[in-house]
Amino acid sequence: MADTSLGALSEFIDSLREVETLLAAAPSQPLGDGSVSRQSHNRDLVNAVNRSAMVMLVAHFEGFVKSALTELIDEISEAEPPTRRLPEGLLELHTRERIQEIFGTAGPDRIHKTRRLFSAYASLWDSDRTVNPRILSARVLTRQFTNARPEVLDSVFSILDVQDVLATMDAHVNQAIMDRGDSATRVKVSVKLEEIVNRRNKIAHGDKSEKPTRFEVEGHLSFLKDVAECLAQVLQQTINRCCSLR
Repeated sequence: MADTSLGALSEFIDSLREVETLLAAAPSQPLGDGSVSRQSHNRDLVNAVNRSAMVMLVAHFEGFVKSALTELIDEISEAEPPTRRLPEGLLELHTRERIQEIFGTAGPDRIHKTRRLFSAYASLWDSDRTVNPRILSARVLTRQFTNARPEVLDSVFSILDVQDVLATMDAHVNQAIMDRGDSATRVKVSVKLEEIVNRRNKIAHGDKSEKPTRFEVEGHLSFLKDVAECLAQVLQQTINRCCSLR
């Protein structure tokens, strides 16, 4: 299978233009120009634009991760590889969901659900059986991704048997910074993600003191684009590993 880019990555990069368009809508004249009321209005407008762009940016990134995870499941379902090629964490997740459903049921219904579980999901653990696309669910996987915090990303990718995705992102993002010749110092992806999510949450919860500058939002945009490219590569490698005929 060719190593191609995920469609979710292309869609995410396209969505970043919306953030850039929003940032460009802020007043371009120096904030010190004009009357006091005009200066105050422009400051408020700049803050509103930057705050909105921050929320939009993180929403687009979180949407990208969910779309990319969905694309992974769709590719596996279409290829129908033998289950031995699937990450065991993914198999366990699907089985666990059904077991939890059974133990949440009382009386005779539990017997019926148990029978249905074993008749439908036992095949996931038969290494030579092809994957039943009706059993795999993107929703089961994407439900594990609740926000863009580093520990959440690490947990989701561990389900896919990807170990230490944060270290992989560190290497990719810092190499991208060097390749661009950016003057920025090395970044720790986990720290940066935590900062970005916290700032977004403060804005979303009405904290008026959170006032990112345009420069900061543009920096976050570049950072999240690098992170998205790394995650897309990791997921594409997982798809290739699961769906390869070799």
